[in-house]
Amino acid sequence: MVDTAMVNATKKILKRLMPRWLVIFIAGLQRRRSGHVTFVGITGSVGKTMTKDLTAAILAAFGPCQKTAGSYNTFPSIAGRVWNTGRAHRYCVAEIGASGPGTMDQAVRILKPDIGVITVIGRDHFAAYKSMEALAGEKAKLVLALPAHGTAVLNMDDPLIRSIGERCRCRIIWFGAGEGAHLRLLEARSLWPQPLRVVFEYQHGTHEIQTQLHGTHMAIPVLASLGVALAAGLSLEASILAVTRVQPPDGRMQMVTAADGVVFIRDDFKAPHWSMAAPLEFLRNARAKRKIAVIGTFSDSSGDYGPKYRDIAASLRTFADRIVFIGPHARRGLKGNQDQGEDPVVGFRNIRNAADFLLAELRPGDLVLVKGTNEQDHLLRLILSRSRPVRCWEEQCGRQLFCDQCPKLYASGPDADIGPVEKTPPGTKCLVVVGLGNPGYRFRRTPHNVGYRVLDLLVRSAGGVWMPQPEGRVCALEMDGAAVHLLKPGSKMNGSGEMVRRFLARLGCDPENCLIVHDDMNFSFGQVRFKPRGGDAGHKGMRSILSAFDTEDMPRVRLGVGMPADDRQARQFVLTKFSAKDEARLIPVIEQAAARVREYVRSRPK
Repeated sequence: MVDTAMVNATKKILKRLMPRWLVIFIAGLQRRRSGHVTFVGITGSVGKTMTKDLTAAILAAFGPCQKTAGSYNTFPSIAGRVWNTGRAHRYCVAEIGASGPGTMDQAVRILKPDIGVITVIGRDHFAAYKSMEALAGEKAKLVLALPAHGTAVLNMDDPLIRSIGERCRCRIIWFGAGEGAHLRLLEARSLWPQPLRVVFEYQHGTHEIQTQLHGTHMAIPVLASLGVALAAGLSLEASILAVTRVQPPDGRMQMVTAADGVVFIRDDFKAPHWSMAAPLEFLRNARAKRKIAVIGTFSDSSGDYGPKYRDIAASLRTFADRIVFIGPHARRGLKGNQDQGEDPVVGFRNIRNAADFLLAELRPGDLVLVKGTNEQDHLLRLILSRSRPVRCWEEQCGRQLFCDQCPKLYASGPDADIGPVEKTPPGTKCLVVVGLGNPGYRFRRTPHNVGYRVLDLLVRSAGGVWMPQPEGRVCALEMDGAAVHLLKPGSKMNGSGEMVRRFLARLGCDPENCLIVHDDMNFSFGQVRFKPRGGDAGHKGMRSILSAFDTEDMPRVRLGVGMPADDRQARQFVLTKFSAKDEARLIPVIEQAAARVREYVRSRPK
């Protein structure tokens, strides 16, 4: 008897060890052997995962069905799914993503779909394509690759998708509210606490589906999945029954009821700004004691977040009882509102502070929409921390998996015993100067470490000695009659905030009495500027610190290190050692920055 689990585990190990070309070859060979299987490809800017899960649920009611896992939609996951499709399977459903020109090519080529679905074309990854037409052209590759006997299932309500349909050489099943749609939407109603109800017309007959989903925008995946069923020649009635049993995937308008009676609607996988209207409309129409919106980072935005947050806040103020923005740009949405008395809008850079706020603020019967981008925000911790203390509050860790699947969630213990620190004597004004950098010899002469070097100069000129502490290197000095603690955080630059937070907490020092010294690519080489408060200006080390204290009231001295000709090389630039010529030019710059630190200390009240 064959151990299926062992076979699958062996396959996974082999895939990791094999070169990419061999994985492609074997997956392609398996696809050619699977002529009895109907392959379905699904793409679009939103709704892919929901459509994939609904489609797979329908097809599984008629025969063994494979599908790509979770929201994995890149070539490796698709090739792996094709590889694992065997003789026993009748169907294989794959979600296909696109992040830039040509990123769908290999996936489409290896899948060779018989049925292709496009849900919606929005502005996701717009910067990579430069135009909506180019973005639509990438999505079109899925249906233009369909064979003559294949079927395209397309959203009639999207003008870009309609134009793609005009180029199709195969059968098309249109869905949507538009005249002429084969599956024509007549009504989509989602009035919390009732789930989504969809009424549609097909071949002059009216059908109604009571789903377990929430939000009228989920009608698109429902109709798209039924379109696949028709394309595969399956019973519409049996397919409708399968749809009624499907729960939403994690983080897609998913209902979670906390132990204390607070109800969360998790829509926290990603948050394109252009698609925010739909979940907000769901919250507007909901019937609940109180409505709270928690908004994290937009997945498709850059530049100034302020206008975007303020527009959303203006809309939410008309019906929401509390609006909570979370993330590095959260406070941009609050400008101009501080003096308007009781305002429902609050902003937190730090998710841990937001969790503490919500723990006290929320009460049974509240309906909370949680909308964010998981890879950047990990907002699920706001919910999980209500039932069990969360130990990991790392920010922007970059992992795509949800926190309840991560071993770090509860594993990292409480703050370590980090040893004694000399407390500032009572009545003495506490001052801390932090120099940012990356620990380790190989980073010593890089642009990112000029903050370290300014502090090194201050310690040498005062005859001080660096002492190791768990937060980094610490030196206590008397500078112009003031007791000053200098700190070089021992973490990587982007994680400086936690080290600074711990150090100031044990020292009993307020963040406004902490001066940060760091590099800045926004200034030309050699410029030294003082900034009393404000945002992080794109500096991730500074962003980490401001987030740790949930404030912008932290003074800083910035040293200009210049900008590479191509700003896409910024990360490599700040971690590359200065040339011998620039090292010589840097000496007076560091001296000037050290003098600016001394001037700051002299200006503080003793």
